[in-house]
Amino acid sequence: MAKLSVTAIQKAGIADISAAMVAAGAAGDSVDASSGILIAVSNGDAAPHTLTVAKPSTSKDCGNLGALAIDDITLVVAAGKTGFVAIPLGYVDGSGDLAWTYDAVTSMTVGAFSIAP
Repeated sequence: MAKLSVTAIQKAGIADISAAMVAAGAAGDSVDASSGILIAVSNGDAAPHTLTVAKPSTSKDCGNLGALAIDDITLVVAAGKTGFVAIPLGYVDGSGDLAWTYDAVTSMTVGAFSIAP
């Protein structure tokens, strides 16, 4: 699992998001946990691919609402498309990171972005 650096998008913007992306890691990828991070996944393959953020537990006690089920976060990226996902801090893994896996990494690139203040 590779730990990605987060690219801060400044006021001037980012003209080529693909230049800030790297090959998806075969064992998955991660970033240091922080709010406001957007993960971009580009699929250059001929088949769709799925990014999955594993649920931290099966449920969360929400006071008077009781225990609510927590699901994995999944993003299916169609062939030739780019998808985006924001991972809530409630999904921090045991290493203190936000982490995800892929069903396959053929022709997949990924980048982590934030909006600079």
